[in-house]
Amino acid sequence: MPDPAAFRSACAQFPTGVVVVTTTVDGKPYGVTVNAFTSLTLEPPQVLVCLAATSRTWSAIERSGVFAVNVLASDQAATAKLFASKDPDKFVGVDHVPGVLGAPLLTGTAARFECELAGTLRNNSHWMLIGRVVSLTSDPSRESLLFVRGRLTG
Repeated sequence: MPDPAAFRSACAQFPTGVVVVTTTVDGKPYGVTVNAFTSLTLEPPQVLVCLAATSRTWSAIERSGVFAVNVLASDQAATAKLFASKDPDKFVGVDHVPGVLGAPLLTGTAARFECELAGTLRNNSHWMLIGRVVSLTSDPSRESLLFVRGRLTG
């Protein structure tokens, strides 16, 4: 079995996009930075996102049944770092609007997907969430933020 540090180092060679997954429960917004995100199917339009089982955002999505995936733009590294933190007030000072399902949509992003939770699968320390996309926006003029070799880059 590979050493965990060697595995992490090898995975770091593969660039990934950076997203903030959000939801709202009882008027309180939740959000977390994630790089485990991909499209799943075109018909119906679905996405896959992975969250730690200990994530407060995962617990909130489980209760709300909806979430948004905000694909960060290259100039949003500070937003990625903020939502990766344990800061209890992540949304203070971050421009956002409610989506059609109520999940916060961050402004200035490269793309946004609003999803209904269509399925889940637990695997060790993480939950895999399947989201049925009900609404989306995309700004092709915005370059996406990337994570590669342990660094955020645009």
